[in-house]
Amino acid sequence: MAYEDLAAFYDELMGDALYHAWQKALAPHLSSVRVAVDLGCGTGRMAAWLAERAERVYAVDRSPEMLAVAFDTWGHLANVHWLESDLGDLALPEAADFALASTDVLNYILTRDELERVLQRVRACVRPGGKWALDTLGPRRIQQLHNGAWHDVRDHLVIVHETEVEGERIVHRVCGFFGIDEEGALYRRFDEEHVQRYWDAATLAELLDRTGWEVVEVQGDFGESPVDQADRVVWVLKRR
Repeated sequence: MAYEDLAAFYDELMGDALYHAWQKALAPHLSSVRVAVDLGCGTGRMAAWLAERAERVYAVDRSPEMLAVAFDTWGHLANVHWLESDLGDLALPEAADFALASTDVLNYILTRDELERVLQRVRACVRPGGKWALDTLGPRRIQQLHNGAWHDVRDHLVIVHETEVEGERIVHRVCGFFGIDEEGALYRRFDEEHVQRYWDAATLAELLDRTGWEVVEVQGDFGESPVDQADRVVWVLKRR
């Protein structure tokens, strides 16, 4: 299962750069947002940031481990409502003005039928005219993930990553060791496998159009790269 153990170290491994890029990109879109939803909220950092700019935020994730980390850190925020749900079953008690799905959330949806259902469910939870910002893995990242391997070594944590790409399918295996005593003499091993799918821009644009979403803007790496050379493709959509 993905994120059963990695959730505890996710923020430490992610760092701040991507969150800051998202916050800079989103700021112009949030002036009139009353209700926001963070889809695949993970450890809750973006949900907490949205909570400073909206009256209510719904933070949704299918991983109970991620939600547990998020609630431990941000559970004191009274205007954030935490929901464990698959996006294909998404339901909110009120329509959102703005939705966010950052950091590869849609890449964890593996089939066209599943993705179409998610796009329809998100549309049902956003008011007409509301916006949705999301990102997907870009062409440059897929090239890097072909037979990729890298590691991250820290005093209390060692992570070894291995990736395989076959067609549109991406398998990311994680082998980690984390310290379980103060002396640093004992470590516990964990293994996770994350399966994702690469969605090319043309396929995603066609599915968005079919499910009632207007593409307002598409950028590579927050405007730093052409889309066909991007590590990350950033989309801003409007619900028709």
